[in-house]
Amino acid sequence: MKKRSKKTQKRQQNHIFWIYGYHATVAALKNPNRRKIKLLLTIDTQKKIVQEKDLNIGELKQEILTRAEIDNLVGKNLNHQGICLSVEKIQKKSIREFLDEQDKDNSIIVLLDQLEDSQNVGAIFRSALAFNINGIILTENKSVNENGFIAKTASGGLDMVPFTYISNLASAIKTLKDSGYWVYGLEGKAEKEIRKINFPNKTVLVLGSESDGMRKITTNLCDELIKIKTNDQLESLNVSNSAAIAFFHLDLNSRK
Repeated sequence: MKKRSKKTQKRQQNHIFWIYGYHATVAALKNPNRRKIKLLLTIDTQKKIVQEKDLNIGELKQEILTRAEIDNLVGKNLNHQGICLSVEKIQKKSIREFLDEQDKDNSIIVLLDQLEDSQNVGAIFRSALAFNINGIILTENKSVNENGFIAKTASGGLDMVPFTYISNLASAIKTLKDSGYWVYGLEGKAEKEIRKINFPNKTVLVLGSESDGMRKITTNLCDELIKIKTNDQLESLNVSNSAAIAFFHLDLNSRK
């Protein structure tokens, strides 16, 4: 039998990480697209998790440990709540595969252009789950990759909101437009306010990076630029705060 190369082994190791925290772990366990490797939990958490509906973990390797033992394995500074799950990163889908899984008539997608902060990305996934966003697209270049901190911050959103990564922004936006989506960019200097927009049934909202906002190339690819009106004394909102407000408006619009 052929031995696996060190490169292959290293690549597989880079795709494995710990999801920790109760809500994040339960969401990962319920996600059919997530490959699970090993579950660590305390006796108390085991008693709690058996009460979860639609959770089948019978064949998954499990270890009952103390909180201190879990600390030693995954890190003492992580708020793991007595439960951790070793997983593989979700396999990337092409933009067309991703869109094939969306509703053909009603779909709200968020495109994150070069967001590098795990806290922000995790918070955006959490808000996306709260306000019924149907999917998230992230750029591969200068973007944070899937990790345990994002999963914990997202509180289940990472495994409940479909997502994928793209390598070519212009090509992806062209595909979105060809599929019937109208692309809005959230830009602080835009003239139109988000609360005054009557969004179409198939909408893409683009959010730019934490430091520089949307790139010039990205704004040029959008059909329309919109803003969140704030007090003149405030220069701008954090991107995850802006996302939550925008998602609320999009969800409200979809309910009309």
